[in-house]
Amino acid sequence: MPTSSIDTFFACTIIVAAALMATAFLTSTLQTNIDSTQVVNKGSYLRAIADYIVTNPGSPINWGSTSGVPVVFGLAANPSSIPYELDVDKVSRLNNQSNYSLAYPDIENAAKLSNIALGIKISQIMDINIEQSNNNTVDGNVSFTFTVLTNIESKPRSASLHCYVIAKNYQLDITNVTSDIGVGSLTFEMPSALTDNALLIVFARASYDYRITSYAICDLKNSAQESTPDESILSLSPINYTVNWATSSSGFTFQKGYVFSWAYKQDLASVQNSVCSIPKIIDSSPFVVVICGLENGTYFQQWTVYPQIPLNAGSSFRDSAQNVFSYLVTIKGTLCRLDISLGDVDSRSS
Repeated sequence: MPTSSIDTFFACTIIVAAALMATAFLTSTLQTNIDSTQVVNKGSYLRAIADYIVTNPGSPINWGSTSGVPVVFGLAANPSSIPYELDVDKVSRLNNQSNYSLAYPDIENAAKLSNIALGIKISQIMDINIEQSNNNTVDGNVSFTFTVLTNIESKPRSASLHCYVIAKNYQLDITNVTSDIGVGSLTFEMPSALTDNALLIVFARASYDYRITSYAICDLKNSAQESTPDESILSLSPINYTVNWATSSSGFTFQKGYVFSWAYKQDLASVQNSVCSIPKIIDSSPFVVVICGLENGTYFQQWTVYPQIPLNAGSSFRDSAQNVFSYLVTIKGTLCRLDISLGDVDSRSS
């Protein structure tokens, strides 16, 4: 083969190889861009859904204060003068301990999400941990000492404490302040005969923002912090500034009811047909509601909180995609953390 032909052959080979490499690179780049665009579009689409749930009241706009199922799902308060304010009753109806809780299919249908999984988590900004450090009984009285730890995102935070002890015919107010490292101490004394159903209610308010106010409950009989209300005798459900109860006990007799907040405590009134009115106390704080009564002649107390948070509602996302959108929201004057989780869009269902 002549030298010129060989040179021409190699030159053509190099050109073809370069063209193939360029085509492969272009195809790869285009696919990467397409995939990236799809991710961005999916994220924007899901974010728009989450934003709608947070910023719109749904329909009817007051659906939270009734027992009906909303036509359109939205959690925003109406009217509202601040961004990201949620309705206290709409939030409470997401808690599965409420007698008025929405079933997951009803939430999905009202949210128009037949092909996308939905989960809603609402939690307090500040966490409170109550730990007993001493318990001593002398002459029929028991002395308790508790350590109270306050933190935000696992970091200790200073907070003012306002605590209540409630037992049969016995109430006590305690105020204190945690140190800069989020550690406080509570010491009090009460008759040992009253500890069986006694509750320690702790409110903590962040020193730098009064809207960050949290609650925690401790059962003094077992010196154990309770994460959810006991429903052994009563199922308590706050809605529209009333607390309703249901019971399977034929021996239940109502005696008293109380509401506690960061700054106030009041008796519940207007008891009628298993319903008590909750005073509309102006306080940036959760309300802890305590119902006292007799069960076949034995005294007991049970509590709930208004709004009924923390809560987890909707899909568990077990073995499935989960896209989480987080918000700082206001519920009844208190800052809370809201996480809305959405699954990937199933194009086969569209």
